[in-house]
Amino acid sequence: MDQAQTLREYMNRFNVQQHNKPASKVITITSGKGGVGKSNFTLNFALGLQTAGKKVVVLDLDLSTANINILMGGTSRYSLADIFRKQKNIWEVLEKGAAGIEYIAGGLEIEDLLEFDKHSLTFFWSQIQELQSYADFILLDTGAGISKELVDFILASDETILVTTPEPTAIADSYAVLKTIFQTAKNSNPKFRLVVNRAQTYGEAVETSRALKSASNKFLKIELNTLGFMMEDLYVRKSVKLQTPFFNAFPNCEASKNIKQIVNSFIPENSLNSSTAPKGIRGFIEKLMIRGKISQGEK
Repeated sequence: MDQAQTLREYMNRFNVQQHNKPASKVITITSGKGGVGKSNFTLNFALGLQTAGKKVVVLDLDLSTANINILMGGTSRYSLADIFRKQKNIWEVLEKGAAGIEYIAGGLEIEDLLEFDKHSLTFFWSQIQELQSYADFILLDTGAGISKELVDFILASDETILVTTPEPTAIADSYAVLKTIFQTAKNSNPKFRLVVNRAQTYGEAVETSRALKSASNKFLKIELNTLGFMMEDLYVRKSVKLQTPFFNAFPNCEASKNIKQIVNSFIPENSLNSSTAPKGIRGFIEKLMIRGKISQGEK
């Protein structure tokens, strides 16, 4: 029996109930380096999607600086770790933040999720799968940089949004992420889209996008699509100090307008059809587990 068949049987033990509603689309949001505003973008992007009528759940997997709840001015009672270690169910740890956005705080090492030979992990994945058709989009706010575990997450996702800034180091680190992913991808074709954040001018944003797209095309032979640009905006800093998302606190600021533009570009391209329908969180977990098994076999 091959690995894929073994894992399919393993997944079937969860007996996930099928729904008529389409599966949630799993979007990983990452960056090549810290300090580029990735988590702030994730939160406000989620709010933008919600305003557009989409149901969104944010999973905070930025374990080094898990701060989605801090950006909303709150503290979390529970986290992903409570599912894994204390066997809390998904509905107990799912919390509501600003404007009713639903999220689950981090507090769990990604490496823990790839050791799936324990009862606690079986329970963990069975609970995460409850989100299968609960939301239109599940946003994974991951840590900056690149690691084996993050590679697995990206390759298991339906799509990845890569956030960078015009700083040369941020551009170089973003390229390093793309290089690592596409060298590892082999038979898969991960979908990436770029967001340039904290650009001083529109021209600077365009040039940053052009530089990264050109390098990706020349050396990696991939077409990197740009999702949108976020201009430098003093209201973003004010919102962080207020611990209130700028999309709510300052709906007419430049950054909020940028979010609306990005959402307007993102939603039409994600309209479901027979060729692009996502497999949802169930498919994400299955692919993640397959990659975990393969990696174990390679050791």
